[in-house]
Amino acid sequence: MIAFLEGIVVTGGTDAVVSVGGGIGLDVHLSSAAAAELPAPGEPVRLWTHLAVREDAWTLYGFLDPGEREMFRLLQTVSGIGPKVALGMLSKAGAAEIAACLRGGDEAALARLPGIGKKSAARLVVELGNRLPELPQGGPAGGAPARGASAALAVLGAMGLPPGQAEQALQRARQADPAVSEDTEAWVRAALRQLHRAGG
Repeated sequence: MIAFLEGIVVTGGTDAVVSVGGGIGLDVHLSSAAAAELPAPGEPVRLWTHLAVREDAWTLYGFLDPGEREMFRLLQTVSGIGPKVALGMLSKAGAAEIAACLRGGDEAALARLPGIGKKSAARLVVELGNRLPELPQGGPAGGAPARGASAALAVLGAMGLPPGQAEQALQRARQADPAVSEDTEAWVRAALRQLHRAGG
């Protein structure tokens, strides 16, 4: 219904207020991770949005990139996962990291996210692991950059690593050193070091 909004940040935090002109300010719910990257009050912002409509309330959720929003929506297709739980998951892990856990079947990592127990983690992997789409990239919070990522995944795949495990290792390597993703060879070496640490 509302794809995105552009306006001026009035107040920040997870319950932000954004002025969209015409004397109108919208209350927008954000993950804590997105709230931390929100521009300062008085600065312009674009938020990709999801409007949840219930009989007793209309709630607007905002995301700094479309990939985070798509993951938010996808998580809610699983029984027992509502908007609050999905937003809580995205507060502790980025969309790319959650996608890597789903593809790699990492139930233990998913179970550590707020609102997710062992049963929910298993259900997420079963229902989403094999049908997870490529998430759109739209900004600094969009996960691993498209440039170089496919090449790095191809190298790790040629070494026999499952796609989910390879993607998760690349994500962890980039979190440890964001600049490493600019060089495919260095990124692969860093990902292998992450795998070695995890295994040892």
